[in-house]
Amino acid sequence: MNKTTLIAQFFISSFVVLFSKPNIVLINADDLGYGDLGCYGATRVQTLNINRLAREGMRFTDAHSASAVCSPSRFGLLTGQYPIRKNFWGPTPLTQELTIDLRQPTLASVLKSAGYATSVIGKWHLGFGKGRTDWNKPLKPGPLEVGFDYYFGMPTVNSGPPFVYVENHNVVDYDPTDPFVMHKKSVTQKWPEKGGYSGIGGAKKAHLRYRDEYVGTTFAEKAVAWIESHHKQSKNQPFFLYLATTNIHHPFTPHPRFKGTSQCGLYGDFIHELDWMVGEVLGILDELKLADKTLVVFTSDNGGMLNVTGQKAWRSGHRLNGKFLGFKFGAWEGGHRVPFLIRWPEKVPAGKISNCLVSQIDLLPTFAAIGDVKLPEDAEIDGVNQLPLLTEESKDSKRELLVISPNSPRHLTIRKGNWVYIPAQDEGGFQGKEIGSHLLAGAAAQKLTKLVNSDVSAGKIKKDSPSAQLYNLNTDPYQATNVHNERPKVVAELSSLLGKWRKIIPPSPRLGWVNLRQEGQATPSKTKSNPAPKIRAKPSSRSVSLDFESGKLEPWKVIKGEFGRPIGNRIHFFHGETQYNKQGEYYLTTLELSQKAKKGSDSQTGIIISPLFTPEGGMMTFRVGGGRSSSTYVALCMENGQEVEKAQGIDLQIMQKASWDLTKYSGLNMFIKVFDQSTSGWGHITVDDFQFDGELLPRYPTGYKKKKN
Repeated sequence: MNKTTLIAQFFISSFVVLFSKPNIVLINADDLGYGDLGCYGATRVQTLNINRLAREGMRFTDAHSASAVCSPSRFGLLTGQYPIRKNFWGPTPLTQELTIDLRQPTLASVLKSAGYATSVIGKWHLGFGKGRTDWNKPLKPGPLEVGFDYYFGMPTVNSGPPFVYVENHNVVDYDPTDPFVMHKKSVTQKWPEKGGYSGIGGAKKAHLRYRDEYVGTTFAEKAVAWIESHHKQSKNQPFFLYLATTNIHHPFTPHPRFKGTSQCGLYGDFIHELDWMVGEVLGILDELKLADKTLVVFTSDNGGMLNVTGQKAWRSGHRLNGKFLGFKFGAWEGGHRVPFLIRWPEKVPAGKISNCLVSQIDLLPTFAAIGDVKLPEDAEIDGVNQLPLLTEESKDSKRELLVISPNSPRHLTIRKGNWVYIPAQDEGGFQGKEIGSHLLAGAAAQKLTKLVNSDVSAGKIKKDSPSAQLYNLNTDPYQATNVHNERPKVVAELSSLLGKWRKIIPPSPRLGWVNLRQEGQATPSKTKSNPAPKIRAKPSSRSVSLDFESGKLEPWKVIKGEFGRPIGNRIHFFHGETQYNKQGEYYLTTLELSQKAKKGSDSQTGIIISPLFTPEGGMMTFRVGGGRSSSTYVALCMENGQEVEKAQGIDLQIMQKASWDLTKYSGLNMFIKVFDQSTSGWGHITVDDFQFDGELLPRYPTGYKKKKN
């Protein structure tokens, strides 16, 4: 055989390897519960197209999202990693930078390296750019930088701003003469269970392009058009389409053609629209004769949410998560056990049901195996290759262990075999207590659902309940009975194992919004911490006011120096008639040695801190005056003491209004530090009137010792 023949055979064999791979379509629904589909037992909705996937493929009964929360779940889906590796717990705010490390393999980058064309259409919600997102600039890095060739979709979530479309790196219909403006009311439609209208405004044309009731149909049209275009231009190249729907996340805004078509209100109507979207994708695969050589995966980012519309659906007889306990955000099964369907006519037998334990993070190594891609050894992939299970080369899953992230870090859950261990009471999810609350969940949801759990009575955790939870899902799949106290050896084993996994959580700041009330509660042992009561001078529109209107320092804590005396109540400072520009009567300063002092002095120094608090985003406003020295300032600090924002005076006694954007710190534990270590000219600081939205916690950061009297 001559050299020419060998080269020809090489190229032919390479061509076969490259282009014999299946197309892959991954459809990830939003907030779709285990019981929301006909193939999983729903009777008040009709999901004919999704049922077709189950009939023609494999249906999994024990499949789980990486998290019970949208953004970290999507991170796990795309990277094959547990979200805890990024300290990722909640939805990303609108200014969140890209949460995926550009060096990390993703479904898209892995398949792209295998010769695939790649596209993502729909909800992203994983951040853009580096640092704080600037919506008036190209949104990069983003989907294109983690392996996708094309992106069209909504950047965050359909219930929160910005309400615009993004294509590749740019906001659709963006006009630089009408830029985005943070904290300005936006021009967008208003719907029940939709909010954040004043999160970011401006960009009128871009906002008007986005119409809530046409989002689903727009995504379906874009997905079909992309498949058609790719087939026309590169029919021999395999493709990967990631279609991330906003159905059925609130607000429930089905296209008019679907309104009133279900037996459970807007909740079911939105499911019907989702089923139609799936049908459109399956239809174009049929039309182009691609169905047999296309792997289709259908799943959801987390369990169903018992929001107001979900509660109406429940009353109609629809069971969002089937018989499973719990809802979105929580550690109980309903929060993360999700529909999971796979159709691949060439390899996956039709009509099969698998009871094996699988996770969405398993898709990355599975797709890598399909694409014949070797993953980097240092990639820290937590998923396992389930290809042998899909093709029935093996009857068993390669997964025995699973770590599950609810919204509450205290409720980080571990599953081993049939045992599931939750190291806290309740499910750690939403904290709505009454029927009709948008955030109804956990023990309180029992008032409506009547679902049985041995720790719960009349919508509350029983006082004599164990401090943690253990369930055997083989004998008790619906978590009716907590056997924590009866199986101490199992508890000890799983608790120790969970502790090892907690060690991989990095010390970096938490990503995403974290349930404030849950994280601010006392531990199950009910240990007491130093109380820090809220002090309010007057009614405020903000949920937290840290001022000095009591004439006392509490709840602030002196760490060092002479902050025990300087509560001022002057209208004017010592020289001249210029006012301090204070709020109310009192303020904090190191200029005045006492309330009765006739002159000021820079000799007084000190450090004082606020209690810990968890902001909900938005702006913190306050007033600051005094010197501009590097030794006199007020700082916003992480719980570990890291200073992330600073402000100071401008060598002027008059306090200037100042503000910090707390959006990127939502859900983190923070505190305020007032620092004065200067005795030279203008060596003092004056502050007043800290106002923000969040929750004040009953404790202070560790590592700070209170000044001895």
